Amino acid sequence: MLIAIIAMGWSFFGCTEGAQFDTKLAPGFSAAHHSLSVFGVYKDGQMSSEAWATIGARLAVWLGQAQCPVGYASAASAHDGALIAAIDDYARADGPTDELLAQLAPAAKGDLILTITVAGRPPTPEKAPSLSGEANSGGGAGAMGGSRGRTGQPGGAERRSQAIDTNVLDMVASLFSVSERRSVAEVTMRYSGETVDDALTKFAQKLSTTLPGATCSDWDWSAPIDPDRIRASAATTE
Repeated sequence: MLIAIIAMGWSFFGCTEGAQFDTKLAPGFSAAHHSLSVFGVYKDGQMSSEAWATIGARLAVWLGQAQCPVGYASAASAHDGALIAAIDDYARADGPTDELLAQLAPAAKGDLILTITVAGRPPTPEKAPSLSGEANSGGGAGAMGGSRGRTGQPGGAERRSQAIDTNVLDMVASLFSVSERRSVAEVTMRYSGETVDDALTKFAQKLSTTLPGATCSDWDWSAPIDPDRIRASAATTE
């Protein structure tokens, strides 16, 4: 997993047709009625605005809104572009870790920061649009792929192997506490069904039952955040 959950004492397993879930909650964490500042989606080893554009509407419904403000997108205009560049450099090097979110936390108006990590794809890609919204052409570039690597075959070989394709889609929702400065919850779905739409439906339903009463909150990038410090933090962990 890309974001470590420290002292995660409670773990719950469950499954629905085509999906297996693992939920971890920190000891003492009450999961109901939180305001969430959505940071964004981590995919293919980097933060992805395109991926959130595809899944955001479905998850925003779980959070009681048609759309949620996304911190990664709104950070692009902050600090004359220096902040988004530092975030990109850090995420490519280390992922959206607790250390990064702790430095961004002063800008979050919610009490939790939500980050979604995506890897893999459903096993029948001809029925599933990619997270960038493009139709699958059978090639690796058009398929849903995550930071854990693609396992599909290129071109026609992939189309011929669809009947025995055993790829799965992994999605992880990580919740970082602004006040505690650490991750406090993680919901993981391993999906082996047919379509991205079905996967998102099941994931949103699971998040709704795990974190009931959650709502969207915004970001305020006028908060004191130092892009140079973020960049330096990434450099020290390489």
